[in-house]
Amino acid sequence: IASGTRFDNVTEEIRSGEMLPEGGYMVASVVRAGTSPWFGGKTYVDLLYPGVTEKFLEITMGSYRREIGDQFGRLIPGVFTDEPNIRPAGGLPWTDSLPAAFEKRWGYRLTDHLPSLDLRDGDWRRVRHNYYQVLLEQFIEHWARPYHDYCAQHHLEFTGHYWEHDWPICLNVPDNMAMYAWHQRPAIDILMNQYQEDAHAQFGNVRAVKELSSVANQLGLQRTLCEAYGAGGWDLRFQDMKRIGDWLYVLGVNTLDQHLSYITLRGARKRDHPQSFSYHEPWWQAYHVSAEYFARLSAALSQGEQINPVLLLEPTTTAWMYNSEKGGEPHLTEIGKTFQSLVMSLERAQVEYDIGCEDILARHGSVNGGALKVGERSYGVVVLPPLTENLDRSTIELLEPFLAAGGTVLCCGEPPSRIDGASSERARLAAHNAGWNTIEAEALPAELNRRTGSSGLVINRAPDDRGILFHQRRHLDDGELLFLVNTSAEFPSSGSIISSEHGMEEWDPRTGRVKGYPFEETQTGVRARFELPPSGSRLLFLASRHMPALVAQVEKSTLIQSAGSARIIRTQPNALVLDYVNITAGGETRTNLYFYLANQFAFQKNGMERDPWDSAVQFRDEYITRKFGPESGFEADYHFVIQDAVPANLSVVVERPDLYGIFCNGQPVTPIPGAWWLDKAFGRISLAAVARVGENVITLKATPFTLFHELEPVYVLGDFRLEPAKKGFVLTPDNPLRLGRWNAQGQPFYSAGVSYTQEFNLGEIAGQYRVKLTAWYGSVARVAVNGQPAGYVSEPPWECEITNRLKPGTNKVEVTVIGTLKNTLGPHHAGPGLGSAWPGMFQTGPDWGPPPGDSYATVGYGLFEPFLLRQTSP
Repeated sequence: IASGTRFDNVTEEIRSGEMLPEGGYMVASVVRAGTSPWFGGKTYVDLLYPGVTEKFLEITMGSYRREIGDQFGRLIPGVFTDEPNIRPAGGLPWTDSLPAAFEKRWGYRLTDHLPSLDLRDGDWRRVRHNYYQVLLEQFIEHWARPYHDYCAQHHLEFTGHYWEHDWPICLNVPDNMAMYAWHQRPAIDILMNQYQEDAHAQFGNVRAVKELSSVANQLGLQRTLCEAYGAGGWDLRFQDMKRIGDWLYVLGVNTLDQHLSYITLRGARKRDHPQSFSYHEPWWQAYHVSAEYFARLSAALSQGEQINPVLLLEPTTTAWMYNSEKGGEPHLTEIGKTFQSLVMSLERAQVEYDIGCEDILARHGSVNGGALKVGERSYGVVVLPPLTENLDRSTIELLEPFLAAGGTVLCCGEPPSRIDGASSERARLAAHNAGWNTIEAEALPAELNRRTGSSGLVINRAPDDRGILFHQRRHLDDGELLFLVNTSAEFPSSGSIISSEHGMEEWDPRTGRVKGYPFEETQTGVRARFELPPSGSRLLFLASRHMPALVAQVEKSTLIQSAGSARIIRTQPNALVLDYVNITAGGETRTNLYFYLANQFAFQKNGMERDPWDSAVQFRDEYITRKFGPESGFEADYHFVIQDAVPANLSVVVERPDLYGIFCNGQPVTPIPGAWWLDKAFGRISLAAVARVGENVITLKATPFTLFHELEPVYVLGDFRLEPAKKGFVLTPDNPLRLGRWNAQGQPFYSAGVSYTQEFNLGEIAGQYRVKLTAWYGSVARVAVNGQPAGYVSEPPWECEITNRLKPGTNKVEVTVIGTLKNTLGPHHAGPGLGSAWPGMFQTGPDWGPPPGDSYATVGYGLFEPFLLRQTSP
């Protein structure tokens, strides 16, 4: 069903097959072993194959409710499936029953036309269309519908995501939108932190999110979900979280599933598509700022309805005709690029539209006067995008009466020449109707805005606007919600709003406060300006009731001078990452080996192909119960150099120190009881009494070998400065930090906080006071005044109000800039790697030993200029 499903009491029943449906099978594979308090310290597993019986679901969901339901308040139980698809390991999707299903559906034998599925042989367009149509119908009937119906019957939500980023490649999932219709809470995933607008992008792929929200609008599904941030890298910052989340929400997501939370960072886990929403993060204590923001935004944007007057048909059934197992079809690529370009042009022009799926049209479509109804939505305008070559018969059977009743079709090119994949004049005949209009794609956005201009909202962008502006409008009983988002991380966005409503307020998801918003009355409603900083957003309520116009206030701003220079202190010890080792195992020694390769070497010399934690799927408990002989094991040496003096608080951090004999310079050392760093499994060991000036060696001895002996970097901690050397770094005496980048001041691996404190002498407290960061870089900045927390700086315009913490006289204002685990955990040798982190990026390092220290890829966090204190008053 999903990662996280508990199976303890029912394990033997599953293994014996007593619970399996007739003709089905189930594989229980332990892919991560852990002691999660959410699951009672039990092993949790992946369960593959949808043949799950009622009895099994009742047992697992019952234990889920008992285990965590009371701890987390109101619980909406559900079934989550991750990336289900029908693509086999090689070749095209096929089952023994497929030929019969195909012949029943289309009246001819698929086996007579198999070359057409991959070659331009015979009537290949028709054969391929018909083939993918049957695949879709079979996927729905044997997967989506049973889960949907079971969940509906048992008050569960069926959710999860398919393989939405491949479109128009349809080998994994013939039609993503068609599958969302069988979710109670339709869902997608958007990975990484790199904005791109191409057809196969993740963050920036508008089509993928609009598919989701369109299905929700059409089928009246209140909630949608997105698995977000995964593989975004340890360098993800709060600004990035907001920028990605705002973009998702403005396009129609209203539940955020943060990917992911590690139970532990031991071994390969720290490289498994990080970051982690857990105590390991240096910013974890500030995370409520982001969580509360999106909680409020979720509450607001799941109210009312998004009603869009335009239906843009997705050319999926045309794409089917150009799909093949070998791939590489240029025309298929062109279909994807062209549709993606059209979608982006509509977004830039602030056109309000939904995307249409032909399978959903067939199941939920009807004609009501001059409107094409799809479930709960009605559309007066239907757009056929460029390169639409095919329509399903059910679609043309809706468009014909729609046109006859006065509906409008805007066709970006020639009418489709095929119906159900076969050549047909039917669409060309329909094009003779007065409601059928041919239009160039470049002219479509302006034409749609002209046709829908009476919808009660006009958004005009400023002529010099260089931002990336999106909006969502939701209709409520007493007005409208308007969410404006600027996805640009570099440029602001500005313009004006003209609405037929009669008042305006701003709802602030950061605080939950409602406040007036400046607007002016017009003959037909209201007008207002908007300005959004980079990564900025604004949630406005356009009220049906009359509100008095509110004039924008002009603020007087006074810069308060600080009394002296800033005091700068690192909040935790500095860190050195030792990621190269000398290792001896199985009678063989390797020197200056990157830790990842050394770890694989250790497993191989102890009789295994490689470290299974990072690459294997376990059947039952075949790995974790494996035993190794008394002579098995390895010995690993880590080298580092101290210059001038040994720091008084020097220590080393080793993962699972209980598994090793640990030595420093040949002398045994033991972990400090209860002391850990970064992860509770990372033990801390004092080196102050055994370290020396010059070269030092940390030795780990593993005897006998176990499956848990994952050889990882070790971390040297203390009050020191790191100087780049020809091989790695040298520890030198600590120096006071200055304004500027930490990695340029001997702290290249440091990820925690640095505190910057300034004093300000104030007279009477009047007006508002804001701390402003003008030049800095970090995940988030914590602000304290006179020792009391005052808030956080997390996004542009990089301000935090501190008025209620100030007092007349001397005030100490402290700004703590917090880094990210990118500098500690990497990747360090795959280039900067910002915004993306895949396991392979961590797995390679120079093969000639530790590289020069200044070649390690780290990020320059820090405060670069003194922060400002400004007093503002009307």
